[in-house]
Parts: sequence; structure tokens; C-alpha cells
Amino acid sequence: MRNIAIIINKNWEAEPALAAMCSAEFRPISLPFPTVLISNQDKKFTSDKARAVFEIHESGDTSKPIILQAKVWCIQDLMDKSKSSSSSEEKYQVLTKMLNKESPELIIAVGTAGYYFDETSYAGSVVVGSRFFVHNGKTKNEPNPLTNLLLPEFETLLPQNVNPDLFTKLFPPHPLSMKPKIEPKMLRVPNNPTARATVLASQFYTAVGSVNITDYGEYAWVDAESVNAFRAVNQKLPIGSLETTHGVIRLSSLAPCIFVSAITDREGHFELEVNPGQNYVSSFNAGVVLAQMLADLGILIAQSPTFSFTP
Repeated sequence: MRNIAIIINKNWEAEPALAAMCSAEFRPISLPFPTVLISNQDKKFTSDKARAVFEIHESGDTSKPIILQAKVWCIQDLMDKSKSSSSSEEKYQVLTKMLNKESPELIIAVGTAGYYFDETSYAGSVVVGSRFFVHNGKTKNEPNPLTNLLLPEFETLLPQNVNPDLFTKLFPPHPLSMKPKIEPKMLRVPNNPTARATVLASQFYTAVGSVNITDYGEYAWVDAESVNAFRAVNQKLPIGSLETTHGVIRLSSLAPCIFVSAITDREGHFELEVNPGQNYVSSFNAGVVLAQMLADLGILIAQSPTFSFTP
């Protein structure tokens, strides 16, 4: 049995993503309803259990062995509620503990994010990639008293640690390969929506993250700082998303890792474009993409049982 960990950042992101993944209208028919499903309950919800467990059996027959098990985790569930829910330090601590225990073969990091591409809106679309860059949004001289995660890998392009063939298998080069399966199910965000919500997937997309930021207002300048820090290291790789947690997830384990970013806004427009409705719809669309990815992973494992997630 192959095992995957889908790790969603906040509980208000996990709720809509799971709504899509569990819906008979929005998930592929080949993806069974989860065998375990835990309600969001409220923002103070605490649990050391996975939110949902999806199991795909050989030939889709529940009397046959499970070939793929995917557990959906919410980081905020695992965190100490006396700490800021945006604490990079607390996220890293709970993630390393959980992932060391679970030992997944593949990690999928999920969360809402901004998009860096001039003034064009991609709000409502979903970006999938496998490169990571983490910028410390606070200086050592002025640390954030609520979170002070410091790792030697910050300010460097993290090496790709997933088999690039995974992208050609899940997202074949033909531009219409997955779009007809996903786009009709994706919802329109309320603020400055993209002309057509879609999935943008490439092994070269990079998640550029800012850590140790707990005040959302600071995104106004920290995102731009992160972009400049990344470009000082690499001029060529495309920026897939701007957020806070994908890189923390990547650094919490040695397991192969990819990211799924639910795009809510344009870089520099967080205050204008992001609200609960924007977050909910974008996260729901990420759930649509995740459901299709799981179904296709089930097909991939059935056809190639020895397929390696490592390069």
C-alpha cells in the first residue's frame, strides 16, 4: 500500500477543500468517499488525527487490497491553541513530529496563496509545482515575538526532491489533458476573478514563502521582499505562488513534496481582494484539483505499482 499525506494549512482552508473532495458532484467517480472524516467543528478544534482518510482499492473493489491511502491533515488542528495560528515555529514543530510518525511516501502541501504576474488576476485558479524557496520575513535584529523559526535552508532554493515524471503522469503535456475534468467544477471567486479558473501545473513552478509573519497587513511589503530575495538566488524559475507555509511543510520531512496553491489574490493586493468568501472558493477549487489528483494517482499506482515518488 502506498501512502500519501495531504497537508492543509488552516482549518478554514481544510473545510472547503474537503467539501469538494467529499462531494459526489465534484470528486471523480473513481475516488471513493473517505473512510474517515472529521468535522471542522470550530476554530478551536484540536486533534492529532487526520481530517480524512481516502483509500483506493485494487480495481476499485473494496474486497481487494488497498493500493493507495491518502490522509488529509490540517496543521492548525495539531497546533497549541495558545500560539498564533500563523506561527511558523509552531507549525514546524508539530509537522516534524507528525510526519516522522506517519512516514508518508509523498507529501502534498496545500494552502491559499497570492500570484505574482503583473496585474493579471488568476484568483480562483490552482497552481501545482515542486520547487520551494523560503524567506525569513523578520530580521534577526527584529524577530517576531510570536514566532522565530530559523533554519539554515532559508534564503536558498531547496533542491527538487520529487520524481519529475510525476508531473508528466498526472499532468500530461497536452494542454487539455486535465482541464476538461477540472474546469467545469471550479467555482468563481467573488473578487477580481480570473477569466477562467484552471489548474496550472509544472515541476518548475516555485512556491516562494515568507515565514515568521503573523500580521496579514505585513504582506503588503513582505511578499515583494520575498520575490526580490528569490530572484537574487534564481532568475529563471517561474514563481508559482506567494504564501507562508508550503516551504515549512517541505522542510519538515525528507519525503518527496509538491505543492498545491489556491490562488486568492495578486501580489500586493491582499487587503483589496482577500476575504472569507475569496478564501473559501479558492480552497474549494484546490479540493477539486486534489480529488482529481488522487483519482489519477490511484490509476498510476494500479498501472505502475513500483512507480517511485523520489527522483
